[in-house]
Amino acid sequence: MSTRRTVRVAEVLRKELAACMSQSLDLEGLLITISSVELPPDMRQAYIYVSTLHPELEEEQALKVLNRNRKTWQSFIGRRLGLKFTPQLLFRFDRAIERGDRVMEILTKLELNTPEVPKPRHDNKEEPDDV
Repeated sequence: MSTRRTVRVAEVLRKELAACMSQSLDLEGLLITISSVELPPDMRQAYIYVSTLHPELEEEQALKVLNRNRKTWQSFIGRRLGLKFTPQLLFRFDRAIERGDRVMEILTKLELNTPEVPKPRHDNKEEPDDV
């Protein structure tokens, strides 16, 4: 369960890390988005979930570059935040977009394969009584 403090620290980490990433020359040519930052209650690690425009092509390269710069960014962020402990940055690739695309694909296939059931008509006209 997240406390308000962990949520606030996670948001500040995301902003500071995004600033570091935008200035990094190593990331030129890679479009990397920070999807979310998760902190456990002890705030010793920060799980940074990232995604790219073309995950199948850039995932390995992106994680390699991010991990190479991790300690430099962690040090910079630690000085900026002034926390007792700077969380260790752990980068993970966010697969939520891929899962969402897959779900939409399955729903579309189901919609195309399901025969249309005629909708019942609801007229406001009263039916004549059989007398």
